[in-house]
Amino acid sequence: MQKHEFVEPVKLYAAVRDEDYPFILESAEKSGRARYSYISFNPLYTIRIDKRTKVDGEVVARTSNPFDALREIHVKGLLVGYVAYDAVNCYVGKNPETPSVFGCYDGYFVYDHYLRKLFSVNIENAERIVERAKRISFEEEKGDSSILKAGSKEEFVKMVEKGKEQIQEGEVYQIVLSREYVIDTDMSPFQMYINLRKMNPSPYMFLLEFDRALIGSSPETMGRVEGRNFIINPIAGTARRERGREKEIASALLKDEKERAEHVMLVDLARNDVRKVCKSGSVRVTKFMEVVEYPGVLHIESEVVGELKSGMTHFDAMKAAFPAGTVTGAPKLRAIELIDSIEKDRRSVYAGAVGYFSDQVSDLAIAIRMIEYDGKARIRAGAGIVADSIPEKEFLETENKIANVLRAVGL
Repeated sequence: MQKHEFVEPVKLYAAVRDEDYPFILESAEKSGRARYSYISFNPLYTIRIDKRTKVDGEVVARTSNPFDALREIHVKGLLVGYVAYDAVNCYVGKNPETPSVFGCYDGYFVYDHYLRKLFSVNIENAERIVERAKRISFEEEKGDSSILKAGSKEEFVKMVEKGKEQIQEGEVYQIVLSREYVIDTDMSPFQMYINLRKMNPSPYMFLLEFDRALIGSSPETMGRVEGRNFIINPIAGTARRERGREKEIASALLKDEKERAEHVMLVDLARNDVRKVCKSGSVRVTKFMEVVEYPGVLHIESEVVGELKSGMTHFDAMKAAFPAGTVTGAPKLRAIELIDSIEKDRRSVYAGAVGYFSDQVSDLAIAIRMIEYDGKARIRAGAGIVADSIPEKEFLETENKIANVLRAVGL
């Protein structure tokens, strides 16, 4: 490990982003929740999982479950990438349409935010790259952006009514429904990321410029493994943030019966997910219904922790949590089936997971507050629907969640 003079992460990323499969995983808020940020490029190999598993374009297995595929392939190195929400098709007898993609990196830059220090691990010419990064300056791209398609209020209200019908019929207790914006823009993914980290700093900032680019500022981990401890932080319960009224709004949020019921349901779901792979008696709720402030919104959060059973890997833990109950509803499998029938468009990567696997620590954020860019920018947001949901209020929740992300693409 080599120590370097500190340089801003976005400058260091700018110095390497023309290489193959570059990424930056960054903690951009000062809550201390995430200690490390990573930057790398030029992976040893890439893994692409849809109907089959491919390594550097060659089919190596017929496995379509990304967690099983990664467990079988991975030997060493830092695995960074994303699991598309479409991977849920594995659980309902279908093939994923959007691939899950990871790169395996044997070298990387790492920031320790507690110590405000920068290190490199196994990066050739690392000091030269850092020196180049110091000299980089970039002007803000304005970019022209226009909305090509947006899920309307009327469409979403109809979706919510369908979801409530399924709840009343006893199919699910809760279902999370989402709507999408499709945007034409000439802004680069890098500029979108710079904008997003200013407008919506979150514990999980990410920019992956792979075959498609993912630009995100997720507030929520899908799952985190530290050694043998498996942690899930369910977030459910949302209110619009108004400067100077945070305490008043937080108090009202915690008294809202609908929001409380939704949150408790998802904490129970997280406990069930953790129990699948953890030792009996080790699962505990370490934080319960705490209100946390984010740019634009307040959320209710909890934390569930357990100790992994002998023989269980980090991949097994993440498989148990996928997809997060906070983006599906409960019971999870039936909610997944109903989402597929009610939502107008496929989710693609949205509501999947983005992050990394390593020997000691693995961390996947839920792919929300995110821009998916493949020539067009796609942005989604969802709301949890329960029996007494008011459709118009749920629509406003999606608008509140999506507002800062739209601003990041110039809208």
